[in-house]
Amino acid sequence: MHVFVRPTQKFLACQVCSGLTFARREIKMTTTGMTFIDLDWLNRSADGVICVRCGFVHTFMGDAHQWVDPAAVDPKDLPPDPLGPGSADERRTSD
Repeated sequence: MHVFVRPTQKFLACQVCSGLTFARREIKMTTTGMTFIDLDWLNRSADGVICVRCGFVHTFMGDAHQWVDPAAVDPKDLPPDPLGPGSADERRTSD
């Protein structure tokens, strides 16, 4: 899936590897107070946006982002992927 970031009006690129495809996972935002009194289940959740390429986890709270099916995205709207097909690294290794 791709992730559209609403405040910037752009698609997310991984901060580590510039990957453009992500998996989703719920992340509990645990606090020591709630853990101390054994109420972890009351902690808020965030949306974990996990880069499929490198595994780096981006964390979003609230509705600042939107999950988008890759079939619904025009590739021209995505940020450049320096490691993707046609990248300089790929051209260099094929010489």
